Amino acid sequence: MQICISVKLHTSSEQHTALVETLWKCNAACDRMSRLAFETQTFRKFDLHHLTYHDVRAETRLAAGHVVCAIAKVANAYKLDTETLRTFQPLGGIAFNKDTVAWRIEEQSISLNTVCGRLKVSFLCSPAQKELLRGKRGQSDLLLRDGQFYLSVAVTVQAAAAFPPTGVIGVDMGIVNVAADSEGNQYTGETVKKVRRKYRRQRRLLAPMKTPSARKHRKQMSRKEARFVKDTNHCISKKLVQLAFDRQKALAIECLQGIRQRGNGFNRAVRTELNSWAFHQLKLFLAYKSQRLGVTLIEVDPRYSSQTCSKCGHCERANRKTQEGFRCICCGFEANADFNAALNLKARGELSAALMFREEATASNLGQAVSFRGR
Repeated sequence: MQICISVKLHTSSEQHTALVETLWKCNAACDRMSRLAFETQTFRKFDLHHLTYHDVRAETRLAAGHVVCAIAKVANAYKLDTETLRTFQPLGGIAFNKDTVAWRIEEQSISLNTVCGRLKVSFLCSPAQKELLRGKRGQSDLLLRDGQFYLSVAVTVQAAAAFPPTGVIGVDMGIVNVAADSEGNQYTGETVKKVRRKYRRQRRLLAPMKTPSARKHRKQMSRKEARFVKDTNHCISKKLVQLAFDRQKALAIECLQGIRQRGNGFNRAVRTELNSWAFHQLKLFLAYKSQRLGVTLIEVDPRYSSQTCSKCGHCERANRKTQEGFRCICCGFEANADFNAALNLKARGELSAALMFREEATASNLGQAVSFRGR
Protein backbone atom coordinates (compact mmCIF):
# COMPACT_ATOMS: atom_id res chain seq x y z
CA MET A 1 0.00 0.00 0.00
CA GLN A 2 1.05 3.61 -0.55
CA ILE A 3 0.81 6.63 1.76
CA CYS A 4 1.30 10.26 0.75
CA ILE A 5 3.65 12.25 2.98
CA SER A 6 4.06 16.04 2.76
CA VAL A 7 7.18 17.77 4.08
CA LYS A 8 7.72 21.50 4.46
CA LEU A 9 10.68 23.01 2.61
CA HIS A 10 12.89 25.68 4.16
CA THR A 11 13.98 27.86 1.24
CA SER A 12 16.06 31.02 1.04
CA SER A 13 14.89 33.95 -1.09
CA GLU A 14 17.10 32.82 -4.00
CA GLN A 15 15.86 29.22 -3.75
CA HIS A 16 12.25 30.40 -3.54
CA THR A 17 12.69 32.46 -6.72
CA ALA A 18 14.28 29.52 -8.54
CA LEU A 19 11.44 27.16 -7.56
CA VAL A 20 8.78 29.69 -8.62
CA GLU A 21 10.48 30.12 -12.00
CA THR A 22 10.56 26.32 -12.37
CA LEU A 23 6.83 26.16 -11.71
CA TRP A 24 6.16 28.85 -14.31
CA LYS A 25 8.24 27.20 -17.05
CA CYS A 26 6.94 23.68 -16.42
CA ASN A 27 3.30 24.77 -16.44
CA ALA A 28 3.89 26.91 -19.53
CA ALA A 29 5.31 23.80 -21.22
CA CYS A 30 2.19 21.89 -20.13
CA ASP A 31 -0.03 24.56 -21.73
CA ARG A 32 1.94 24.37 -24.98
CA MET A 33 1.73 20.56 -25.10
CA SER A 34 -1.96 20.65 -24.18
CA ARG A 35 -2.80 22.95 -27.11
CA LEU A 36 -0.86 20.74 -29.49
CA ALA A 37 -2.47 17.60 -28.12
CA PHE A 38 -5.94 19.11 -28.48
CA GLU A 39 -5.30 20.33 -32.04
CA THR A 40 -3.93 16.99 -33.22
CA GLN A 41 -6.19 14.87 -30.97
CA THR A 42 -3.14 13.11 -29.58
CA PHE A 43 -3.82 12.13 -25.98
CA ARG A 44 -1.87 8.92 -25.36
CA LYS A 45 1.23 9.49 -23.28
CA PHE A 46 3.44 7.51 -25.66
CA ASP A 47 2.25 9.37 -28.76
CA LEU A 48 2.38 12.75 -27.02
CA HIS A 49 5.98 12.09 -25.99
CA HIS A 50 7.09 11.51 -29.60
CA LEU A 51 5.10 14.53 -30.76
CA THR A 52 6.34 17.14 -28.29
CA TYR A 53 9.45 16.02 -26.39
CA HIS A 54 12.26 17.35 -28.60
CA ASP A 55 10.53 20.63 -29.52
CA VAL A 56 9.67 21.45 -25.91
CA ARG A 57 13.19 20.67 -24.71
CA ALA A 58 14.71 22.86 -27.40
CA GLU A 59 12.39 25.82 -26.69
CA THR A 60 12.21 25.75 -22.89
CA ARG A 61 15.65 24.34 -22.02
CA LEU A 62 13.97 22.28 -19.31
CA ALA A 63 15.64 19.15 -17.99
CA ALA A 64 14.58 15.85 -19.53
CA GLY A 65 12.95 14.76 -16.27
CA HIS A 66 10.78 17.88 -16.13
CA VAL A 67 9.62 17.43 -19.74
CA VAL A 68 8.76 13.77 -19.16
CA CYS A 69 6.73 14.65 -16.04
CA ALA A 70 4.99 17.49 -17.92
CA ILE A 71 3.97 15.08 -20.69
CA ALA A 72 2.52 12.70 -18.10
CA LYS A 73 0.64 15.58 -16.46
CA VAL A 74 -0.97 16.59 -19.77
CA ALA A 75 -1.88 13.01 -20.66
CA ASN A 76 -3.49 12.46 -17.24
CA ALA A 77 -5.47 15.70 -17.59
CA TYR A 78 -7.20 14.36 -20.72
CA LYS A 79 -8.16 11.01 -19.18
CA LEU A 80 -11.48 12.41 -17.93
CA ASP A 81 -12.60 13.60 -21.38
CA THR A 82 -11.02 14.90 -24.56
CA GLU A 83 -13.71 17.42 -25.52
CA THR A 84 -12.30 20.39 -23.58
CA LEU A 85 -8.93 22.09 -23.91
CA ARG A 86 -7.02 21.67 -20.65
CA THR A 87 -5.16 24.64 -19.21
CA PHE A 88 -2.81 24.73 -16.24
CA GLN A 89 -2.32 27.27 -13.47
CA PRO A 90 1.02 29.12 -13.76
CA LEU A 91 1.93 28.16 -10.19
CA GLY A 92 0.27 24.73 -10.16
CA GLY A 93 2.06 21.74 -8.71
CA ILE A 94 4.64 19.86 -10.77
CA ALA A 95 6.04 16.35 -10.45
CA PHE A 96 9.64 15.32 -9.82
CA ASN A 97 10.91 11.86 -10.76
CA LYS A 98 14.01 10.02 -9.58
CA ASP A 99 16.18 11.99 -12.04
CA THR A 100 15.13 15.44 -10.78
CA VAL A 101 15.00 14.87 -7.00
CA ALA A 102 17.36 13.15 -4.58
CA TRP A 103 16.46 12.54 -0.92
CA ARG A 104 18.93 12.64 1.97
CA ILE A 105 16.77 11.43 4.82
CA GLU A 106 19.36 11.50 7.63
CA GLU A 107 20.35 15.08 6.79
CA GLN A 108 16.68 16.03 6.25
CA SER A 109 17.53 17.65 2.95
CA ILE A 110 16.70 17.14 -0.72
CA SER A 111 18.41 18.01 -3.97
CA LEU A 112 16.02 19.45 -6.59
CA ASN A 113 16.77 20.04 -10.25
CA THR A 114 15.46 23.50 -11.22
CA VAL A 115 15.85 25.89 -14.15
CA CYS A 116 18.62 27.55 -12.13
CA GLY A 117 20.52 24.32 -11.51
CA ARG A 118 20.56 21.89 -8.58
CA LEU A 119 19.36 23.22 -5.24
CA LYS A 120 19.96 21.63 -1.84
CA VAL A 121 16.95 22.41 0.37
CA SER A 122 16.30 21.31 3.94
CA PHE A 123 12.86 20.04 4.95
CA LEU A 124 10.85 19.63 8.13
CA CYS A 125 9.05 16.42 9.08
CA SER A 126 7.98 14.44 12.13
CA PRO A 127 9.93 11.40 13.43
CA ALA A 128 7.18 9.09 12.18
CA GLN A 129 7.33 10.64 8.69
CA LYS A 130 11.11 10.38 8.69
CA GLU A 131 10.88 6.67 9.42
CA LEU A 132 8.41 6.15 6.58
CA LEU A 133 10.57 8.16 4.16
CA ARG A 134 13.34 5.58 4.60
CA GLY A 135 11.19 3.10 2.68
CA LYS A 136 10.52 2.90 -1.03
CA ARG A 137 9.60 6.32 -2.43
CA GLY A 138 7.70 7.07 -5.60
CA GLN A 139 6.93 10.29 -7.47
CA SER A 140 7.29 13.60 -5.62
CA ASP A 141 5.08 16.66 -6.23
CA LEU A 142 6.21 20.23 -5.56
CA LEU A 143 3.35 22.42 -4.26
CA LEU A 144 3.16 26.14 -3.45
CA ARG A 145 0.54 27.04 -0.83
CA ASP A 146 0.25 30.51 0.71
CA GLY A 147 3.82 31.36 -0.28
CA GLN A 148 5.27 28.19 1.28
CA PHE A 149 6.71 25.25 -0.66
CA TYR A 150 5.82 21.65 0.20
CA LEU A 151 6.96 18.38 -1.31
CA SER A 152 4.52 15.46 -1.33
CA VAL A 153 5.86 11.98 -1.96
CA ALA A 154 4.17 8.58 -2.25
CA VAL A 155 5.77 6.06 0.11
CA THR A 156 5.21 2.31 -0.09
CA VAL A 157 4.28 0.81 3.28
CA GLN A 158 4.07 -2.90 3.97
CA ALA A 159 0.54 -3.88 4.98
CA ALA A 160 0.24 -6.16 7.98
CA ALA A 161 -1.12 -9.68 7.58
CA ALA A 162 -4.81 -9.78 8.52
CA PHE A 163 -5.41 -11.63 11.78
CA PRO A 164 -8.50 -13.88 12.21
CA PRO A 165 -11.01 -11.71 14.11
CA THR A 166 -12.68 -13.06 17.24
CA GLY A 167 -15.70 -10.82 16.74
CA VAL A 168 -17.00 -7.67 15.06
CA ILE A 169 -17.31 -4.04 16.20
CA GLY A 170 -20.14 -2.19 14.48
CA VAL A 171 -19.58 1.49 13.65
CA ASP A 172 -22.53 3.80 12.97
CA MET A 173 -21.65 7.08 11.23
CA GLY A 174 -23.70 10.23 11.62
CA ILE A 175 -23.73 14.01 11.76
CA VAL A 176 -24.50 14.66 15.43
CA ASN A 177 -22.10 11.87 16.40
CA VAL A 178 -19.41 11.38 13.77
CA ALA A 179 -19.20 7.74 14.85
CA ALA A 180 -20.63 5.44 17.50
CA ASP A 181 -19.42 1.87 18.02
CA SER A 182 -21.10 -1.21 19.42
CA GLU A 183 -18.78 -1.13 22.44
CA GLY A 184 -20.63 1.93 23.74
CA ASN A 185 -18.15 4.62 22.66
CA GLN A 186 -19.38 7.79 20.96
CA TYR A 187 -17.30 10.27 18.97
CA THR A 188 -19.23 13.51 18.94
CA GLY A 189 -19.45 15.72 15.91
CA GLU A 190 -20.73 18.79 17.78
CA THR A 191 -17.32 20.48 17.65
CA VAL A 192 -17.14 19.95 13.89
CA LYS A 193 -20.64 21.35 13.45
CA LYS A 194 -19.76 24.48 15.48
CA VAL A 195 -16.62 25.07 13.43
CA ARG A 196 -18.51 24.62 10.16
CA ARG A 197 -21.27 27.01 11.25
CA LYS A 198 -18.70 29.62 12.28
CA TYR A 199 -16.86 29.56 8.95
CA ARG A 200 -20.11 29.36 6.99
CA ARG A 201 -21.35 32.48 8.75
CA GLN A 202 -18.08 34.33 8.10
CA ARG A 203 -18.09 33.35 4.42
CA ARG A 204 -21.67 34.57 4.11
CA LEU A 205 -20.62 37.97 5.48
CA LEU A 206 -17.68 38.14 3.06
CA ALA A 207 -19.65 36.96 0.02
CA PRO A 208 -20.86 40.46 -1.08
CA MET A 209 -17.28 41.75 -1.00
CA LYS A 210 -15.57 41.21 -4.35
CA THR A 211 -12.12 42.44 -3.37
CA PRO A 212 -9.03 40.22 -3.75
CA SER A 213 -8.50 40.39 0.01
CA ALA A 214 -12.00 39.01 0.67
CA ARG A 215 -11.50 36.17 -1.82
CA LYS A 216 -8.16 35.33 -0.27
CA HIS A 217 -9.68 35.34 3.21
CA ARG A 218 -12.52 33.03 2.14
CA LYS A 219 -10.04 30.60 0.64
CA GLN A 220 -7.95 30.60 3.82
CA MET A 221 -11.03 29.88 5.93
CA SER A 222 -12.03 26.98 3.69
CA ARG A 223 -8.59 25.45 4.02
CA LYS A 224 -8.56 25.92 7.77
CA GLU A 225 -11.97 24.27 8.09
CA ALA A 226 -10.89 21.36 5.89
CA ARG A 227 -7.74 20.82 7.98
CA PHE A 228 -9.79 20.76 11.19
CA VAL A 229 -12.24 18.19 9.81
CA LYS A 230 -9.40 16.09 8.43
CA ASP A 231 -7.63 16.08 11.80
CA THR A 232 -10.88 15.06 13.54
CA ASN A 233 -11.40 12.17 11.12
CA HIS A 234 -7.78 11.08 11.61
CA CYS A 235 -8.21 10.98 15.40
CA ILE A 236 -11.53 9.10 15.27
CA SER A 237 -10.34 6.53 12.71
CA LYS A 238 -7.16 5.92 14.70
CA LYS A 239 -9.13 5.24 17.89
CA LEU A 240 -11.55 2.88 16.14
CA VAL A 241 -8.85 0.86 14.41
CA GLN A 242 -6.74 0.68 17.57
CA LEU A 243 -9.79 -0.52 19.52
CA ALA A 244 -10.42 -3.27 16.97
CA PHE A 245 -6.74 -4.25 17.01
CA ASP A 246 -6.53 -4.38 20.81
CA ARG A 247 -9.62 -6.59 21.01
CA GLN A 248 -8.68 -8.59 17.88
CA LYS A 249 -11.98 -7.87 16.18
CA ALA A 250 -13.13 -6.77 12.73
CA LEU A 251 -14.78 -3.43 11.96
CA ALA A 252 -18.20 -3.28 10.28
CA ILE A 253 -19.00 0.10 8.73
CA GLU A 254 -21.89 1.41 6.67
CA CYS A 255 -21.82 1.44 2.87
CA LEU A 256 -23.07 5.00 2.30
CA GLN A 257 -22.68 5.19 -1.47
CA GLY A 258 -25.24 7.55 -3.03
CA ILE A 259 -26.36 9.09 0.26
CA ARG A 260 -26.08 12.66 -1.05
CA GLN A 261 -28.46 11.91 -3.92
CA ARG A 262 -30.93 10.29 -1.51
CA GLY A 263 -30.93 13.49 0.56
CA ASN A 264 -32.19 15.73 -2.25
CA GLY A 265 -35.73 15.63 -0.85
CA PHE A 266 -34.73 17.12 2.51
CA ASN A 267 -34.89 20.79 3.43
CA ARG A 268 -32.02 23.18 2.76
CA ALA A 269 -30.54 23.05 6.27
CA VAL A 270 -30.37 19.25 6.26
CA ARG A 271 -28.90 19.19 2.75
CA THR A 272 -26.20 21.64 3.82
CA GLU A 273 -25.23 19.47 6.79
CA LEU A 274 -25.31 16.32 4.65
CA ASN A 275 -23.22 17.76 1.83
CA SER A 276 -20.56 18.99 4.24
CA TRP A 277 -20.35 15.62 6.02
CA ALA A 278 -16.91 14.10 5.32
CA PHE A 279 -17.99 10.47 5.73
CA HIS A 280 -16.05 9.29 2.66
CA GLN A 281 -12.83 10.73 4.05
CA LEU A 282 -13.41 8.92 7.35
CA LYS A 283 -14.02 5.69 5.44
CA LEU A 284 -10.73 6.08 3.52
CA PHE A 285 -8.82 6.74 6.75
CA LEU A 286 -10.36 3.64 8.33
CA ALA A 287 -9.42 1.58 5.26
CA TYR A 288 -5.71 2.40 5.17
CA LYS A 289 -5.23 2.37 8.95
CA SER A 290 -6.90 -1.05 9.08
CA GLN A 291 -4.54 -2.37 6.42
CA ARG A 292 -1.51 -1.18 8.37
CA LEU A 293 -2.58 -3.09 11.50
CA GLY A 294 -4.16 -6.12 9.81
CA VAL A 295 -7.71 -5.31 10.92
CA THR A 296 -10.48 -6.72 8.71
CA LEU A 297 -12.82 -3.98 7.46
CA ILE A 298 -16.31 -5.01 6.35
CA GLU A 299 -18.89 -2.86 4.57
CA VAL A 300 -22.50 -3.77 5.36
CA ASP A 301 -25.89 -2.59 4.14
CA PRO A 302 -27.05 0.24 6.48
CA ARG A 303 -30.70 0.30 5.41
CA TYR A 304 -33.13 0.60 8.33
CA SER A 305 -30.34 0.01 10.87
CA SER A 306 -31.53 3.07 12.85
CA GLN A 307 -35.16 1.88 12.86
CA THR A 308 -34.57 -1.79 13.66
CA CYS A 309 -34.51 -3.09 17.22
CA SER A 310 -31.24 -4.83 18.01
CA LYS A 311 -33.00 -7.13 20.51
CA CYS A 312 -36.10 -8.43 18.73
CA GLY A 313 -35.49 -7.28 15.15
CA HIS A 314 -38.73 -5.31 14.86
CA CYS A 315 -38.35 -2.55 12.22
CA GLU A 316 -40.61 0.48 12.23
CA ARG A 317 -40.07 4.23 11.89
CA ALA A 318 -41.97 4.84 15.13
CA ASN A 319 -39.18 3.05 17.05
CA ARG A 320 -37.02 6.16 16.72
CA LYS A 321 -39.00 9.20 17.79
CA THR A 322 -36.00 11.50 18.41
CA GLN A 323 -32.45 11.79 17.14
CA GLU A 324 -30.96 10.31 20.33
CA GLY A 325 -33.72 8.09 21.67
CA PHE A 326 -34.70 4.62 20.49
CA ARG A 327 -37.57 2.65 22.00
CA CYS A 328 -38.94 -0.47 20.37
CA ILE A 329 -42.74 -0.40 20.31
CA CYS A 330 -42.76 -4.20 20.14
CA CYS A 331 -40.48 -5.36 22.99
CA GLY A 332 -39.91 -2.05 24.81
CA PHE A 333 -36.10 -2.08 24.43
CA GLU A 334 -34.61 1.40 25.03
CA ALA A 335 -31.13 2.62 24.12
CA ASN A 336 -29.25 5.43 22.47
CA ALA A 337 -30.25 5.43 18.79
CA ASP A 338 -26.68 5.47 17.47
CA PHE A 339 -25.64 2.65 19.83
CA ASN A 340 -28.63 0.58 18.73
CA ALA A 341 -27.71 1.15 15.06
CA ALA A 342 -24.11 0.12 15.79
CA LEU A 343 -25.39 -3.13 17.35
CA ASN A 344 -27.38 -3.83 14.19
CA LEU A 345 -24.32 -3.19 12.05
CA LYS A 346 -22.32 -5.50 14.30
CA ALA A 347 -24.86 -8.29 13.77
CA ARG A 348 -24.79 -7.79 10.00
CA GLY A 349 -20.99 -7.74 10.07
CA GLU A 350 -20.89 -10.99 12.04
CA LEU A 351 -23.15 -12.60 9.48
CA SER A 352 -20.95 -11.32 6.67
CA ALA A 353 -17.76 -12.42 8.42
CA ALA A 354 -19.24 -15.83 9.19
CA LEU A 355 -20.11 -16.32 5.51
CA MET A 356 -16.63 -15.20 4.45
CA PHE A 357 -14.80 -17.56 6.77
CA ARG A 358 -17.15 -20.44 5.93
CA GLU A 359 -16.49 -19.92 2.21
CA GLU A 360 -12.77 -19.60 2.89
CA ALA A 361 -12.68 -22.86 4.84
CA THR A 362 -14.70 -24.67 2.17
CA ALA A 363 -12.48 -23.37 -0.61
CA SER A 364 -9.35 -24.31 1.35
CA ASN A 365 -10.62 -27.87 1.76
CA LEU A 366 -11.38 -28.08 -1.96
CA GLY A 367 -8.07 -26.49 -2.93
CA GLN A 368 -9.72 -23.51 -4.60
CA ALA A 369 -9.06 -19.76 -4.44
CA VAL A 370 -11.84 -17.32 -3.54
CA SER A 371 -12.03 -13.52 -3.38
CA PHE A 372 -14.10 -11.66 -0.77
CA ARG A 373 -15.84 -8.35 -1.27
CA GLY A 374 -15.50 -7.63 2.46
CA ARG A 375 -11.74 -7.59 2.25
